[in-house]
Amino acid sequence: MKSFRKFFKHDQKGLSLIELLVAIPIIGLLGLAMGAVLIQLLHSDKISQRMLAVRQVQAAGDRVSQDAVQAQVVEFNTSIADPYDMTDPAWYLKLEWTGQWTDVDGTYNSRDVTVTYTLAPAKGKYVLQRHEVSTIIVGSTTENRDITTTAGEYLDASQMSCEWVDGSTSSFSFKVVAVVGTKTEERTYTITPRSVIADV
Repeated sequence: MKSFRKFFKHDQKGLSLIELLVAIPIIGLLGLAMGAVLIQLLHSDKISQRMLAVRQVQAAGDRVSQDAVQAQVVEFNTSIADPYDMTDPAWYLKLEWTGQWTDVDGTYNSRDVTVTYTLAPAKGKYVLQRHEVSTIIVGSTTENRDITTTAGEYLDASQMSCEWVDGSTSSFSFKVVAVVGTKTEERTYTITPRSVIADV
């Protein structure tokens, strides 16, 4: 403590000019470094929001596409005023398909699947839920599944759409919009089911 005190005179008030000239650049460098870190954090947060929005759009669109290309029956809820209004709590997209095949060893297999997509409010946005009810037969073993999963989050149903393309019932478009923070991402998928029986 004595060695520290010997640098200052007992009657000295404030800092000398040399001490100020040394301290000011050091404080400036520290401020510059903290500013750069803050800018990088703000920029990385925007990138993270955008990447999360992109992932949600891709997850929802890819999942619906995978199911829809297999569908033999595509159904929109016709009991509501506008079957394409995705903000309506009763909106749904139902996809059904069946398949039977025999393995090389002669084992009979079949699969009957019904997948229903719905939108549920969550955190000021919507969550796309996928509900699968299926019966799978492999040989003499039968497995019944009833599974609900989340296909996408942070979705803005007011900007989304799901409708037949050009009034036909051979292809439909599915527009997905995700909003995370200040970032919005959207993508429109045009899907042609393998052999469709439309119920709209």
